[in-house]
Amino acid sequence: MKRSLRTLFVVALLSALLLPVAASAHEHRDVGQYKFVVGFINEPAFEGEQNGIWVSITDKTTQTPMENLAETLKAQVIYGEQQLDLALEPAWNEKGVYTADFYPTAAGDYTFRFFGDINGTAIDETFTSSPEGFSRVQPMTALQFPAKVPAATELSAELAAARSMALTATILGGASLAFGLISLLAALGALRGRRTPAALDERSAART
Repeated sequence: MKRSLRTLFVVALLSALLLPVAASAHEHRDVGQYKFVVGFINEPAFEGEQNGIWVSITDKTTQTPMENLAETLKAQVIYGEQQLDLALEPAWNEKGVYTADFYPTAAGDYTFRFFGDINGTAIDETFTSSPEGFSRVQPMTALQFPAKVPAATELSAELAAARSMALTATILGGASLAFGLISLLAALGALRGRRTPAALDERSAART
């Protein structure tokens, strides 16, 4: 009995210690009368793995989770000069929490934008990964063992290079084939030209 109580105490203590760590992986911000908590669905985030936007929205005054916002609030993920619009979906069994899945294919900082309205209040807020907020996307090679697998960008570059080489080989092969055909036709023409006088001599001799 004492051992069971001790085990429960240790589990509770560890949970209490880990909660602040998990919460610190998201950015907390007051937006008007609402509180936004924003981050990746899975943190730390790694390139090439399925992930997505995670956002919790509550009323600061009443501490009420804001539900039914999927139709009026939109999301956008931004990386450098590229952007992608995403639809927010209510998280299962988590009131006031919404997610939007995507695959981050490059390491670095990402920005999440939320725009639209909440109960008639216009919203347009951006959250960017930072040491004080949610984590940036990490390269997958950091955890790969024993062999390092090329990143998606490297694979794309290698594929493009392979296609370029294949196209060059095809062009050179076609040129070589055309040159060979021309050479063959020229040789046949020359051979026919050589045989023509001999054939005429034979015909003349036969007539005489």
